[in-house]
Amino acid sequence: MNTKTIAWAAAGVLTAAMLVGTTGRLRAQDAGDGTAGAQARAIEGVWEAVATIRDCNAPEVEFFSFLSMDSYIRGGSYIGESASEPAVRATGMGKWRHEGGRDYTAVYQFFTFDAVGKSNGRLVVSAQIRLSVDGLSFRSSDTAVITDLDGTVIDQICGTRQAVRFQ
Repeated sequence: MNTKTIAWAAAGVLTAAMLVGTTGRLRAQDAGDGTAGAQARAIEGVWEAVATIRDCNAPEVEFFSFLSMDSYIRGGSYIGESASEPAVRATGMGKWRHEGGRDYTAVYQFFTFDAVGKSNGRLVVSAQIRLSVDGLSFRSSDTAVITDLDGTVIDQICGTRQAVRFQ
């Protein structure tokens, strides 16, 4: 064999090895073996939460609590349902994002309705979420803005959530 043929063969072997190594890393990341991709997806699933509405200026003051179910879907989508009166709110939808480590953020909204079932506004929630070390629970600090249908801010409320993975 001449030198040129050996050089091309070596380049081909190196290229193939690099592609196999990259593909293996991508497969390992997608398989959830503890890599950054798996960590980002750790919040995925269905969670049962207790939401507690608090005074924004005095967080130790609790107004009321209610149950909710939160679904964090692969790719960053969110669907939530609360145990509040169905006549006054609808299913919440939004998005979530991995911020690094065990920290996540989510933004989602619910349409709101008056006592006779007429649509009267939106409740837009921004959540700062901290996943537990074992990945079976999380705590969040939430801020919600209540607007009318035109987007005029009516009020702001604050809250916290304690959630466990739905089994």
